[in-house]
Amino acid sequence: MRIQTIFLIACRQATAALVLTVLLVASALLGQICAAPSTRSFLRLNQAGIQVDLSRSRPLQTWKPQIQAYSMRHYGEARWHLVPRCIVLHYTASSSFPWNLVQSGNFAGEAPGLASHYVVDGLKVWQILPPTVRSRGAYGINHRALNIEMVALDQADLARNRKKTLESTARLVADLASRFKIPLEEVYSHEEVATMDPSCVPWVLDLVNPGPYDKIDPGRANMAKIRARVDDLLQ
Repeated sequence: MRIQTIFLIACRQATAALVLTVLLVASALLGQICAAPSTRSFLRLNQAGIQVDLSRSRPLQTWKPQIQAYSMRHYGEARWHLVPRCIVLHYTASSSFPWNLVQSGNFAGEAPGLASHYVVDGLKVWQILPPTVRSRGAYGINHRALNIEMVALDQADLARNRKKTLESTARLVADLASRFKIPLEEVYSHEEVATMDPSCVPWVLDLVNPGPYDKIDPGRANMAKIRARVDDLLQ
């Protein structure tokens, strides 16, 4: 009986070890599967030697409830989750990284602070928010848009001095468009969104103030260059 007992205990221990090994292997495989889409989604950036930097990301535990409340007020949707339908491009009106997109707690007396999804500066791309979380980057379309800021003082600075930024942005847009099945026609300037005209940008909406506002970024010539390059990259 004692030998049988020892044998049963040994079998149970061996079975437990085997189960643990299987679980660990399955977990590792699942991690690889989950990580793969993220790697593939930035293929065009990676081909150019550009990596997406997460070191300046917004903390989601505070961002999500604030943007959910904002979405309820402005879009009638109590949601923080984003299903991207379009991409909106901006310039920062600065010569360096816009820390207000990371550090501001409110804007115009309302939480949360400003934040785009990505900031592009030359061969550097920072992700401020994941592409499946709503941002506060373009009034009237945050419930549907991925927002991308390009570091530049103005449209002339962007066109003349930030050619690497334009190329990196085009690659980022092409990667996001591929990942989320966004057609080129749904890549807009902030200037176009600011018209708040559904015949120009079908997704625009705001329940607080639906009127147009004044924006000129990132410049029509810059938009034409980026759209042409994105079209080329998507071929």
